[in-house]
Amino acid sequence: MKKRMFLLTVLLLCMSTVNAQRVNEESVIEPLAGTWQYVEEVTKADGEKAYIGKQIYKTITKEKRYYVVLGVNIPLKEENSKETKISTLSFITQEGELEITSESTYLEYINNHYIDKNLNNTISQLRFRFGENKNILYIEYNLGGEESPNWISEVWLRVIPFGA
Repeated sequence: MKKRMFLLTVLLLCMSTVNAQRVNEESVIEPLAGTWQYVEEVTKADGEKAYIGKQIYKTITKEKRYYVVLGVNIPLKEENSKETKISTLSFITQEGELEITSESTYLEYINNHYIDKNLNNTISQLRFRFGENKNILYIEYNLGGEESPNWISEVWLRVIPFGA
């Protein structure tokens, strides 16, 4: 009888630990979920920050998947026209899965990188933090591994909250 109670207690403890970990991961992924635009952060003359958007977008889902989409402007000119129109071609450059490792770090499992095939099936460690509000995301990653001092910084602006 004591063995059964002990086993039941251990089982319940394990289940509550797994559930707590899942809830914690969900609370970390929640503010990351949405569509983000890669931006350049600049400081205006009055000291306020401004963001210049680039045509690179990252979508992070609550299911811990991510996709990076790149837009490329293509000038289009009709044969007998002086006017040039711009068309934007967008394509997925990278896709994979996320694993939350702490409240400020996660791993990107790069399943497919369509521009640099050497990055297929690799893992990137990222550090992140939010700006004054949850719509500015600062990310740092290190292509040389944790030991390398060469961390690359990026700034992302939320353009679509998840589920909007």
